[in-house]
Amino acid sequence: MLGYVKAFKPEMKIKDYELYRGIYCSLCRALGRLYSPLAQLFLSYDFAFAAVLRLAAGDENCAFSPKRCPYNPAKKCMICGSKKELDFCAHAVIITVFYKIKDNLHDGGVKSKILAALLYPLVSLMHKKAAKLAPEVEEIISKSMALQTETEKKKDVCLDEAAHPSADALGRIMALGFESEKGEILYRLGYMIGRTVYIIDAADDLEADIKNGSFNPFKEEYGDIKNSAVREAFVMRVREIFNLTQSSALDALDTLEKKRFEDILENIVLDGLEASVSKVLGKYEVI
Repeated sequence: MLGYVKAFKPEMKIKDYELYRGIYCSLCRALGRLYSPLAQLFLSYDFAFAAVLRLAAGDENCAFSPKRCPYNPAKKCMICGSKKELDFCAHAVIITVFYKIKDNLHDGGVKSKILAALLYPLVSLMHKKAAKLAPEVEEIISKSMALQTETEKKKDVCLDEAAHPSADALGRIMALGFESEKGEILYRLGYMIGRTVYIIDAADDLEADIKNGSFNPFKEEYGDIKNSAVREAFVMRVREIFNLTQSSALDALDTLEKKRFEDILENIVLDGLEASVSKVLGKYEVI
């Protein structure tokens, strides 16, 4: 995941922001406790969202207590006492990063390959532990990455087909451990969030992918992105797809029975995603 799924602070209440930041810090601590300080470098807001969502839907106790940050002892943050879900998300972070590094070793640019080669030995060791502790997550992500690679090798791949592997993986991870209707709703919400991330990331990378010859589902139709008319059409198309996908995500979120963090989740899915797509599309808008 790429940091697009995060809260929009200007629209958050102070108490909600402190809880959100507390979950982010708690996930950071879980990564350090389970895998090493290096693992904490891989934390992103996307996984903090995953933790908030699973904590909101689950029954685990979410008591918070103030603790000092080991990297900034002058500051205190609220730490969540929910170990199970935070550990689950920490395992998912490591497994996802491992497969991303493997992908960069094969298909990344020169700088990406060098960095991936340096990180691979250490992350590989972390991955072995994560795969044992979270075998279902390992299976989902490994199959998703393999399917994504196969899909991108095909000709004339549409956006829906290209976005499906990563969207399906996130949906299945969100639903793990939840039964019947709640599991189905979490899958649908996770799927739409994963699809949204794919859309925003593909739009963000379009110019670079055209230059590098890399796969991008928008490239065939909007390859002449330097043309102002094409840029305008591209922005309108991405905005249209984003609005439909975000609307489906919000419908799923409204349907989900939440025990806590409702305002935080709504802020992320509504205002946070809007801020992310607006930032990306801003560089394509014709002035």
